[in-house]
Amino acid sequence: MMPRPDCFAIRPWLEFETGFCLRGHTTVKLPTFLLPLLLSTLLPVQADEQPGVITIGTGSVTGVYYPAGGAICRLLNRDENSATRCAVESTGGSRDNLSLLAKGEIELAFVQSDLLWEAVRGQGAYAGKPLRDMTTLFSLYVEPLNLVVRGDSDIQQVEDLKGKRVGIGNPGSGDRATVDALLAALGWDAHTFAAVDESKAAERVEALCSGKTDAFFMVAAHPNQTVTEAVTECNAKLVPLEGDAINTLLANFPYYSKVQIPGGLYRMQDQALTSFGTTALLVARQQLPATLVYRIDEEVFNQFEAFKRLHPAFAHLRREQMLANAFLPFHPGSAAFLAGTPPKTTRPSQAVSAAPASSAAVPSHNSSGAASSQIR
Repeated sequence: MMPRPDCFAIRPWLEFETGFCLRGHTTVKLPTFLLPLLLSTLLPVQADEQPGVITIGTGSVTGVYYPAGGAICRLLNRDENSATRCAVESTGGSRDNLSLLAKGEIELAFVQSDLLWEAVRGQGAYAGKPLRDMTTLFSLYVEPLNLVVRGDSDIQQVEDLKGKRVGIGNPGSGDRATVDALLAALGWDAHTFAAVDESKAAERVEALCSGKTDAFFMVAAHPNQTVTEAVTECNAKLVPLEGDAINTLLANFPYYSKVQIPGGLYRMQDQALTSFGTTALLVARQQLPATLVYRIDEEVFNQFEAFKRLHPAFAHLRREQMLANAFLPFHPGSAAFLAGTPPKTTRPSQAVSAAPASSAAVPSHNSSGAASSQIR
């Protein structure tokens, strides 16, 4: 796939912040720590090569998917002799990524395991329209569902949300899918709350800290910028998500798992907290050349300690956990990497081609929310 002009424009901001032109021509300010990751995705190729770009669909620039994609591209783009360049694209998160991947508009995507489960089995939003050629390269980490409240809040457990104003995530996002599953397990619906807020991830901190909401949910690994901003602006804190209803949810749905959020990641949050969440997976369609996927796995796992240093959320990753696969086949390139047998060489031009998906692959999706939560 060749780069689209509206996705890869860069201009400098004061104090080394960066404006990145996203899908829908939305310009945002990126935090300083993302600058080296972003610049590494745009290294020039040699003049005598025919360049191509593989694009990783990520999520909000304030989440973890976006720098995770940048970390992978940074490793791939270190080879200046390669004709294939890697770039990240901020998207609406997991569901948006699945739609873009099925249409052949991106080559790789980070996706929550619960939404991927629905997509490949034709359930939920994908009822009667399953995605049949999705494969995984590897998993990253468990992404907990986070409940964030102001520092002066009397909300101490999930049951205290009754009668409160709560941000439940924007429709179609991975956040919303996980929150809906939690509400169903509790026997709740939107009428349980005094009001619901459906803002995107980038807007939830302002709503909380300005007093428009009492709490918000968000699916994200730790540490992450959104929680850090909430802590800084209104002394926000995380609330544990645990109890009988959540234990039943975990028993009934294999794509959810219990997770401990470590203490000490945020100011005034010294104790570890219990929550549950989904696993972040890097996925591709089976048509993506095996040689390219093999190279991605090789770069990540042969330089694993370097990869883990590229983002704080990667610090506790374990190779064996990332290469364990529960319910979806590995891409042929990843299977070859696990077997230690390199696949046959593929021409560079093939590495950036993606066959169009069936028109029945996914429901239509409005991608104007380019900076919504991931799921990221």
